[in-house]
Amino acid sequence: MTRHLCALALAATTALPATAQAIEIYASTPGTVVVPSPRVYVPPVTTVVIPSPRVYVRSTPRLYIPPADPPADPPTHPQPQERRDPRTAVFVGAGYGGMTGFQGSAAGTFRLHLGLGLGATEIGIRADIANRALDALANTQPGNVYLISAEVAHRFLEGSTVRPVLGLSFDRWQVDADNGASAGAFGVGARAGAEVHYHLNPNAALVFGADLGYHRVLTAIDGVSVAPDVLTFGATIDIRL
Repeated sequence: MTRHLCALALAATTALPATAQAIEIYASTPGTVVVPSPRVYVPPVTTVVIPSPRVYVRSTPRLYIPPADPPADPPTHPQPQERRDPRTAVFVGAGYGGMTGFQGSAAGTFRLHLGLGLGATEIGIRADIANRALDALANTQPGNVYLISAEVAHRFLEGSTVRPVLGLSFDRWQVDADNGASAGAFGVGARAGAEVHYHLNPNAALVFGADLGYHRVLTAIDGVSVAPDVLTFGATIDIRL
């Protein structure tokens, strides 16, 4: 009986496929029944890969405008588009004034001005045209007097609206008497005044000035006795470009 059971067990083991679970064989005594172990099926594990969605983030760039720096030299009072004065400028202007030789009378003069500004310093030419002013400078016959000054002037308080001005000049005098005599002389002068600058834009301005000048005639004028000390005064309107 035992031999038959062992043979059946071996045959059953040979007949099972390779993937089946092996059968345990125990030594049995007569009357013992051998029960094979059940096969356990384990399903294969399937891995599913789910791709993650792509996220796009759009950012709008912001335009950064840095704050404007305050002017290094602020004006006395705010004016449109005012900035520091240009380093180089041209002055062109005209005006009206007077001239006297301390003889008790004065004569009116027309004034012309042309200058080149280099920062706060100006190199320019000023002309005082005195029609019928010779009698105010001399005790002789009447006539015309022309004063042309090559001047170097300096403006203080650069960048402000009101600016004091001081100037030194080398003068050329021209005298035309009514009797037909014409003569010339040389001299020196000094001028002091004040100017009001009204800015039109960062590079242009209207300049209103008033001044008082002293002039000394150094050489004699042939045929005409002219006072050696002459005082000039007046106002001028310039445009600065």
